Amino acid sequence: MFNSKDTPKKLNIKHPSISFHPTLKERLEVNWEEEYSNEFICPQCNQGILNKFSYKDSALCKLRLKCNQCHKLINLTCNKTPKRPRISIHSTLQGKLEVNWENEYHNEFTCPQCNQGTLNKFQYCKNAACKLRLACNTCDKVTFLSCQLRKHPVVSIHQTLFDKLQVDWKEEYNNEFTCFKCNQGKLDRFVDFKGLHNVKLGCNFCGHKTTLSCQVSPHIHGYRSDLICPNPLCTQIGHNGQKGWIYETFNQENSNCSSNCRCYFCGINFDPTSQSNSSWIGNQNKDELLPFCFEDDIWNFRHFIDNPQAKTLNFRSIKVQWYREQVKGYLHFLLKTGNYTSVTVPVNSLLTLRQFGRILYQHKIQQANQISRQLILVFLDNYRANCNRTIREKLYILKNFFDWLGLNAVNLVRLRDIPKVNYDNPDWLDEITRKAIKQHLSKIPLPIANQYLIQEYTAARPNDICQMSLDCLVEENGKWYIRFYQNKTSRWHQIFATREIRQIIEKQQQWVRQNLGSDYAYLFCHFRSIRQESYPAFENIKPLPKPPTTSAGENPMVRIIRMLIENEDIRDANGQQPHFTGKITRHSRLQEVRTKYGIEAAQLYADHQSSNTTFQHYAPPTKEQIAEVDLPFQKLLMNPDNKFLPWQSLPESLLQNPKAHELDLEIAPRLVVYGHCALDSKTPCPVNLYPKCYGCSSFRPSTGKLPLYERQYQGEQQRLIDAEKAGAELAYEEAKATIEAMDKWLPELRRLADGEEKA
Repeated sequence: MFNSKDTPKKLNIKHPSISFHPTLKERLEVNWEEEYSNEFICPQCNQGILNKFSYKDSALCKLRLKCNQCHKLINLTCNKTPKRPRISIHSTLQGKLEVNWENEYHNEFTCPQCNQGTLNKFQYCKNAACKLRLACNTCDKVTFLSCQLRKHPVVSIHQTLFDKLQVDWKEEYNNEFTCFKCNQGKLDRFVDFKGLHNVKLGCNFCGHKTTLSCQVSPHIHGYRSDLICPNPLCTQIGHNGQKGWIYETFNQENSNCSSNCRCYFCGINFDPTSQSNSSWIGNQNKDELLPFCFEDDIWNFRHFIDNPQAKTLNFRSIKVQWYREQVKGYLHFLLKTGNYTSVTVPVNSLLTLRQFGRILYQHKIQQANQISRQLILVFLDNYRANCNRTIREKLYILKNFFDWLGLNAVNLVRLRDIPKVNYDNPDWLDEITRKAIKQHLSKIPLPIANQYLIQEYTAARPNDICQMSLDCLVEENGKWYIRFYQNKTSRWHQIFATREIRQIIEKQQQWVRQNLGSDYAYLFCHFRSIRQESYPAFENIKPLPKPPTTSAGENPMVRIIRMLIENEDIRDANGQQPHFTGKITRHSRLQEVRTKYGIEAAQLYADHQSSNTTFQHYAPPTKEQIAEVDLPFQKLLMNPDNKFLPWQSLPESLLQNPKAHELDLEIAPRLVVYGHCALDSKTPCPVNLYPKCYGCSSFRPSTGKLPLYERQYQGEQQRLIDAEKAGAELAYEEAKATIEAMDKWLPELRRLADGEEKA
């Protein structure tokens, strides 16, 4: 066996104790082990002896000595940069003069700066003319050894009616002028200035620099009589009778300046050549609406929708000509119905149909009847990366389009192709966040704070609140209401107005009349010049006589509330900063109303047709509310389709007291109904025929009554047989209807009961 002890150890190679020293003639090598006898004492501690050697490859001599007491290392050479000689170099007519200040100078010079200290410090300056500077031992200020020549003559140039006048201030000026800034010093210093006169005078006392001519204000020398102010709120008249006083502020040759004109009265900056919709000029320009022509490939939305967000529908990118004509006909059909107050549906429809048109172009489809199921599968493969909601929307657009073409849409777009959509839980601001925002509303501009409070109270959609009319307060039977139009549902809605919200609306109405005039028809307006650095005062904010923009990124109220949350460090109950949007106020208010007054009140407040909409999209129950409901009772609540019905869609009285809705009805001489009814106990039965309860959508069976259902089901089957033999048609139809109704929910009830028994 091989023994590890027999393995030779890896020895560390010891460097020889030899140092290397460059000399003028050659390289000197010193062997310290042979030639050194521990004569040196450590200069650090003055106690130990330098008798240890340390090799260092980066050291100049490759070797260092170490003390046996303090263990500090001592270099064998000085690594400091050699001291430069105190020699200054002066250019003369005969050549360069070198002065050795160490030998020839004996501190004769006094500091010219403080007149107290002596110039006895020397500083080497590579960029100085003499390579050396003297410093004072008292004020430490530096004095150069040579006077730097002035690059430019002290001559100012003045424009006159006949020619340019040049003034040599060094010859013709004798320090007569006193500084007008401090009225103490004299203007005896000259400063080069790349300006109108090339020279400025400086004060020897305060240092202020004075120009040699009075500057003309830019609004005078840059006046533009050919332009008017594009700000609709600017009403002052300029010099030539035009609206506003416009002058140039930037050099037009400078391409970096996008706005080179300014109004002296209202202070807005604008570019007179801009065509952008967001600019002052582009916002005023409204293209003339030409008559509608179906053959055009670009349609103007203003032919169909008032004040559209998008301008045009462009069909040019659809390459298949016959398909383009069909798409134009379909969209024209949609737009002419007048059901759309927004461009969202037409734009999304055109986008989807344009995408499907690319597939038709690739497969060279020549007519509509060639569209096959395979093309739909190709379309799904191309856009499978989209979310389920987007795919669902695209498929429904194609399905409706195929129906309009007269194709078999059910076979082309099948039900299994349409994915299910799981809606995220709606987000809202909790009570802590709402209170914190209201506490800081006094810091932001009044109209923005008013818009937040009114939007939060009314739970109106962002588009509706932006379009709310100035006279939204109406009185009916001695009570005040807030009345506004809902663009999504195309109907009016009104909400009771408390005294506090009435006062806020009246303040907003007063502000609008004072700042926008009595002709402005809306309660809120848009604002410009909203910048993060101007929070919270927003001194430069400017109102515009148009409704606020709906999008969250441009809406003034949303932007400023987001700044408020960020700057005031507002946190929710979880310690997180909430993300504020224009829609979140509607969710927050409806959740608050539902918690206090119930789902019916929230439904009426939101003007929803169905309470399911309020539950699912705006005010679902919280986890605490779900926990309060008896879980076993939830399992007993089923709909006629053998699916569990969410407990939120049931009346609250059924959840609180199931006994109030229990059905144990005996209808002489033989019919008995067992279970629960989801209808309110105070609401009369719309059917009013209790034998039909088992087929009613409001009926809810119970697992506790399963034996009764089984016995009743067998009895109805026997009754069906007997009625058929006897030829009793009425009894036969009643028994058959009861059996068919029970077949819808009885199997599921059996499965549920079996699961409970196993558990």
